Amino acid sequence: MTWAPAEAASSTATAGVRIGRFFTRGFSHVRAPVHVTRKGVFALSETTTPPTPEPPAQPPSPAPPATESPALTAPVEGTGKATEPDYRALYEEVRAKLTRAEQTARDHKAKATKLDEIEAATKTDAEKAVERATAAEAQLVALRRTAVDAEIRAAATSWADPTDAPRYLDDRDRYLGADGAVDTTAITADLATVLAQRPHLARVDGPRRPAPDPSQGQRSGGPSGIGEQIREAEARGDWATAISLKNQRLVEQARTQR
Repeated sequence: MTWAPAEAASSTATAGVRIGRFFTRGFSHVRAPVHVTRKGVFALSETTTPPTPEPPAQPPSPAPPATESPALTAPVEGTGKATEPDYRALYEEVRAKLTRAEQTARDHKAKATKLDEIEAATKTDAEKAVERATAAEAQLVALRRTAVDAEIRAAATSWADPTDAPRYLDDRDRYLGADGAVDTTAITADLATVLAQRPHLARVDGPRRPAPDPSQGQRSGGPSGIGEQIREAEARGDWATAISLKNQRLVEQARTQR
């Protein structure tokens, strides 16, 4: 059997179409590889680039601190809303607690006083005698201190203010003997030592010297003359004696000029 060229060409074309359909139908069930992400699933081909990883989600911002507010009471039945506390009731409750505490403190104080009275009533005679002896000894010490201070002031005759002398002699016990007598000699010596260290405490004028007797006449020669006595008085700072001597010298000069 012979074929014509046209028929051969038609057969060849038909076979090519069938082969193409076969390959198309045979591989139509093959799917491209897939890639799984958080967003979903998408196909990945040979030329597809991998997706860029997304940055992690920002952490949630912290909630603002809650401000303290007075405790609310239970919601009123039927409304579903909380009511504010009864401040009047809270005040009355605190006031009642304070009143009870004050009353308890007064009761305890009264009980303590009563216990002291019971203890004092149950003391023995020996304990009472010891207390009396202790009180008498304290009184004796105070009296001795007063006596020493009096002796110090009496011995401070050369001080500007004798009442200041006891402040500079602190150790009073060293001036008391075993029999309780006051050592005035030690007091006088210590006062002199204090004056040597603090001259500003001494009297400025010093002891007054007796004025010369005008009836004895003027003695111009030697250190006993009026002029010499005036110079000595001025050197000591005894201005009263110096003025008196000068007046006396004026009287003598007026008498001799008559």
